[in-house]
Amino acid sequence: MATTAIFLINGLGIGAWAACIPALRQSLHLSDSALSLCLLAFSGGGIVGMPAASLLVARLGSQKTTMFLAIAFALAMAFPGYALSLPILIATAFVFGMGKGFLDVAMNTYAAAVQRSWGSAIMSSFHATFSVGGLVGSVAMGMLFAHGFDVRTGLLSMTAIALPLIGLAALLVRGAAVEGSDGNPASTFALPNRALLGIGCLCFLALLMEGGMADWSGVYMTTVVGVSTAGAAAGYAAFSVAMIIGRVFGDWAVHRWGERIVLRLGGTTAALGFVAALGPVNSASTIIGFALVGIGASNIVPLLFSAAARSETVAPSAAIAMTATVGYAGFLLGPPVIGFAADHIGLRAALVILLLAAVLIAGSAARVTGGRVNTGG
Repeated sequence: MATTAIFLINGLGIGAWAACIPALRQSLHLSDSALSLCLLAFSGGGIVGMPAASLLVARLGSQKTTMFLAIAFALAMAFPGYALSLPILIATAFVFGMGKGFLDVAMNTYAAAVQRSWGSAIMSSFHATFSVGGLVGSVAMGMLFAHGFDVRTGLLSMTAIALPLIGLAALLVRGAAVEGSDGNPASTFALPNRALLGIGCLCFLALLMEGGMADWSGVYMTTVVGVSTAGAAAGYAAFSVAMIIGRVFGDWAVHRWGERIVLRLGGTTAALGFVAALGPVNSASTIIGFALVGIGASNIVPLLFSAAARSETVAPSAAIAMTATVGYAGFLLGPPVIGFAADHIGLRAALVILLLAAVLIAGSAARVTGGRVNTGG
């Protein structure tokens, strides 16, 4: 229950952030390229935070680290609401991104420890809760915007919701028997080995898609499809609902068909979703397309994080940090590249990058997994 609450809070923050991006773009009069600098800062903060989180996990254990970093994430969530200019927005986005990177490594390491104690696959269920948080955050922000509230008030509201949940989670794990520490801090982070690099590359493509959806789906809805700022949240909400559905059934699907088939089907479904979303310019087909992307992408990242944590040669927190760092390069490079490309060829054409990422995942699943993901050796 405590781990589920932390995943929910993480998703809440990212859903709220995704819903705020179009409003921040409009209020600060940002071009696509200027907005890309903000997204680059957010992703860069995540890259900086991940290795540090791995060290904290090794020293304090993943349980204590997760609770501590969840508080830091919840507080940093409110910072972008105070941005009155592009430089301040870049700085606050960097801090928020660092909090996100911190929490991602810690909570996934702890979730892997809980999964080992549980004795069966439950990682997709945790990530389903993350998607629930993303849905709640985006819909809540959309409703607040529709009633005239600004970004600052909305993000402060999300922080006010998150902090009591973290306190409850901390109480729930008192005296818990799950051991989250990985041992030797000196060996907790390094460059990915060959086995983890293959997993990391797929994670790169999956997080490229997820980051593109979080950062550009709302902008696409307002600038290309032509809906209001409040209505723009519908695209990401559809994506989040589909992610929830896909992840609820994700553990069952992996048990039944294996990781290779789930990865291949996921990439194919996401590709079809992008074709639908980027085809006819109307809100119905776009929302349906974004939902298909959510179903397709739903189990790729949890499956890869779970596989990385099974490495026989690297501590779980280090393996997850390595995989996540390679993957978060998708967040780092993808959204800014989309923004810069959009200034030259239009956002609709630029989002074809995400379609290509989905195709590559579908085509590379067999080569990377060989039927089952194996990170040992």
